Amino acid sequence: MAKNYKIKVNVEITESDQEVESELVQREDGGFELVISAEQAVSIDACEQALLRTNYPAIRAAIAKHLTESSKKK
Repeated sequence: MAKNYKIKVNVEITESDQEVESELVQREDGGFELVISAEQAVSIDACEQALLRTNYPAIRAAIAKHLTESSKKK
């Protein structure tokens, strides 16, 4: 019987002393981050756009990793 799969997502929004970044940064652990301004952080639209922009590459990377690992099992 084939096993089921669990999908987990962790999103963090924290204060930072780093400079605002216009480009995503991929961390060593494979995660992605983006530093936004204080003004963007309190705007629902700007914050949502930053989260969507940050999450998309993380989702694609997770799918690629999963499919690569799945294909090795066959």
